[in-house]
Amino acid sequence: MYCLHTVGMLNVNPVIMKAKFLPGIFFFLVYIPLSAQLQLDFRSFATDLDNPVDIVNAGDDRLFVVQQRGLIRILDLEGNVSGTPFLDLSGVVSQSGSETGLLGLTFHPEYHENGYFFVNYTRASDGSTVVSRFSTDTNNPDLANRESEIQILTVDQPYLNHNGGQLLFGPDGYLYIALGDGGSGGDPNNYAQNRSTFLGKMLRIDVDVEDETGYGIPPDNPFVDDETALDEIWAWGLRNPWRNSFDRMTGDFWIADVGQNSREEINFQSAGSSGGENYGWRCYEGNQPYNQSDCPETENYVFPVFEYNHEGSGCSGSVTGGYVYRGALFNELFGVYIFADYCTGNIYTISQNSTGFEGEQLSDFNERGISTFGEDRYGELYFAKKKAGEIYKLTETGDCKPVAKILANDSTYTLEPGNSIRVEALYNPALQYEWRKNDEPVAGGNQFELEITEEGVYTVQVTNPKNGCTNISAPVEVTTVPTSVAVKALEHVKVFPNPVKNMLFIEGLPVTGKTSVSLVDTKGSVVKTLDVSERSSIRISTNELTSGIYFLKILNEAELFQEKIIVPEF
Repeated sequence: MYCLHTVGMLNVNPVIMKAKFLPGIFFFLVYIPLSAQLQLDFRSFATDLDNPVDIVNAGDDRLFVVQQRGLIRILDLEGNVSGTPFLDLSGVVSQSGSETGLLGLTFHPEYHENGYFFVNYTRASDGSTVVSRFSTDTNNPDLANRESEIQILTVDQPYLNHNGGQLLFGPDGYLYIALGDGGSGGDPNNYAQNRSTFLGKMLRIDVDVEDETGYGIPPDNPFVDDETALDEIWAWGLRNPWRNSFDRMTGDFWIADVGQNSREEINFQSAGSSGGENYGWRCYEGNQPYNQSDCPETENYVFPVFEYNHEGSGCSGSVTGGYVYRGALFNELFGVYIFADYCTGNIYTISQNSTGFEGEQLSDFNERGISTFGEDRYGELYFAKKKAGEIYKLTETGDCKPVAKILANDSTYTLEPGNSIRVEALYNPALQYEWRKNDEPVAGGNQFELEITEEGVYTVQVTNPKNGCTNISAPVEVTTVPTSVAVKALEHVKVFPNPVKNMLFIEGLPVTGKTSVSLVDTKGSVVKTLDVSERSSIRISTNELTSGIYFLKILNEAELFQEKIIVPEF
């Protein structure tokens, strides 16, 4: 199903660069050929747009495309462009300059209840950045109420470039605002390292708690109690953050920051961050020193997880941030961060592993001008070519398998008497679903979600009818408890090693009452069972077990212990 040189398609071929990075540590790039590469096909999805710079969904089947000179257009599922703009701000936004204009759009997390959305633009009259809230027309969901504007933030801009422009609501419900260092070259006023200005910062505000400023300050913002810093600042040391995104599954934050003369960078902030990261500009450009005047030691900075060199002269490098792929159509891409370079046309990926981050340059296919990426409601990926006025959609990869993933918090569940457990698979309406219990089809289990009322080992098989490829999920085990007792967790049990090579040790078993121990495979078959009396520890040989996942269950009267056991290949 992998196609080359298809009309209307951009093909990303196997390539050339692989580098590993750990945050805060310096690395040199090593260029080596790779034996296995991701293969991506992007097909033309929409045309006849004017300078698209942002692609956003509102939690429904529409895509909203921001045009730099002031219009927001709606695309339907087939890529048709609305005749009437959703919003027209061409009369108030800047109409000149390559980095000014209407730059960002995001929808309130409760948009379908309150109709609120937010835009970021540079004002024609003075070039200032304006962040405003608008409302959708109550009678027409495809039309904004132009008169509903409420300006919630205005930031003076000393120059025409480096305005940032991204607006995002984080998993915490707060609005994140990306601002560049104010422009010119080299941050001449050192705004990015000055916490008394918004320039060169990532801001975080609460738009649902208004005060005299028009918004509230989240109480856990990192500089709330610091008199030398503005309360709105979430992170700092940014040059021109151009396209940032939250991983919709983990909440991790990815920030692409455009470099000065030689380096482009991708910064990473984990979902558990408490904010306050200093990403280094202008003291550092990427991992390299830039202007070390009055700069503290390196341990004060968070360095990029990936960077790359400029190529040649002229427009030789300008990063465009992307997304971690969380769609359901392409299994090999799941969890991979995908982004591009505006000047060179290169596409890159970053994957996380146990030792850090691994980046790859996939290809230069000579289609320059990728100005933004976007996701639809199902997590499928798009990008825009600014000057060409086109939107492209990711349509194929080298691996035809869809993603088969049960969105469960755990791999084992206990079903209480009279209750049920609802599980669901990662969903895309183009896919087909078949639920299985103990490796047998569940009657009526052909939706993406399943209500479970019986114990067993459950999986979901996902099929893409367009190519016939299937994939099957990791299992979820559901056990029932005796109706005569109120079962509680069996404490103090220790199970090791896990993964197990040939002998599994279990310690901390209760020495009173009858205790049963069983191992169950993913098909629901009991492969080991023991009745234990007055023994605090036992061991179970696993030499005869095939590699895979098993479920250990220990029941002692009214107490239960469960754990997933992995038998790897050796």
